[in-house]
Amino acid sequence: MSYYETSFIVNAPLDKVWAFHDDPIGLTKIMPFPLKVVLEQVDRPVQAGSRILMKWWFGPLPVRWNITVREKVAMRHFTDVQPAGEGPFAMWEHTHAFEPVANGTRVIERIHYEFPFGVLGKFVDRLMGSLIFKLMFAPRAVIMRKYLEGK
Repeated sequence: MSYYETSFIVNAPLDKVWAFHDDPIGLTKIMPFPLKVVLEQVDRPVQAGSRILMKWWFGPLPVRWNITVREKVAMRHFTDVQPAGEGPFAMWEHTHAFEPVANGTRVIERIHYEFPFGVLGKFVDRLMGSLIFKLMFAPRAVIMRKYLEGK
């Protein structure tokens, strides 16, 4: 199993940042090109046990990805997991955490994951796993700031 963590500051109050993340529509707004997310079904209100069924587009390639919210503590964190065989990873656990700071909110993304395809997946992870996540999450921070800071 591998681990990736990143964090960034959004110059917006915790309640505004939480509200953006509490609605899965926010995910469709922050994905960097060439990724696109289409929500197919969301159990609302989103709470522990809720399922979110999505289709991710990696350029022209669609990938179905189903996640379940395992834990949710309002205004602090929530964790989503991918049930076995229901998405692109062999294992996925993603905690989104939020901390108030002097000028806004720190957003912390913690991901435990395992690429599929056994030894080949481990090789890809060692070769470029960290780069893949950096390419996915760095633009998300910029895009999220645009929505939440009003810039």
